[in-house]
Amino acid sequence: MKRKLEIEQDLSEYNDMPPKKRKRTEKEILMENYNLDEVKATKEWTEKTFKILNTRIKGDTLKEKAVQILRAQNITTTMTKAHLLKEDEGKLRLQKIIGDGGIDLFGEIVIQNQTLQWIAQCKMTKQLENGTINEMKGLLSSRLNTIGIIIHGGNKSKQIESMIETANSDIFVCHIEELHMIRNQIEAKSIQQGIRTIAMTRMKVEEITEITQKWT
Repeated sequence: MKRKLEIEQDLSEYNDMPPKKRKRTEKEILMENYNLDEVKATKEWTEKTFKILNTRIKGDTLKEKAVQILRAQNITTTMTKAHLLKEDEGKLRLQKIIGDGGIDLFGEIVIQNQTLQWIAQCKMTKQLENGTINEMKGLLSSRLNTIGIIIHGGNKSKQIESMIETANSDIFVCHIEELHMIRNQIEAKSIQQGIRTIAMTRMKVEEITEITQKWT
């Protein structure tokens, strides 16, 4: 009961904050620390989550677990299409309604002193569809210095590996049970081959300039 009152007081103070101060507080909440060994997904977690009948709740469960695992690796993570949830097992999940556009999660990761933007899609289905890769390619096509992460809980076809190789920006396809190693995977790729992203080419600069001039 005491904990509940403290939470209600914190939320009341949060809602009374000026917008600028509230924005800083949101960032602090998003950077909440998690212990990687405690939050990483297990086979038992996956099996239990697949038993959830409600598709939306099943998907939200995957997103929430992914957020915890990513933040535990010091990866800045924000959940889109989110809402305020009740306290669960002593933890307050404070989330914000942002709106989505096909993206479930987004954030930043620092690799070798380079800050990369990333976007992610979460798919809690028995089989990861090839169309998800094409959708991610489309999302990345207009985003500079951004990589894609597809987090899934089921199986994937061998064809998916060849599909991500042809992408202009790197796409990392990761099972939720292996997501606790995603930072190591991205770092290894950066060291061995370099990270592929859409660059700010001269043509892109001219395109942005032309659009800007139309609106000024």
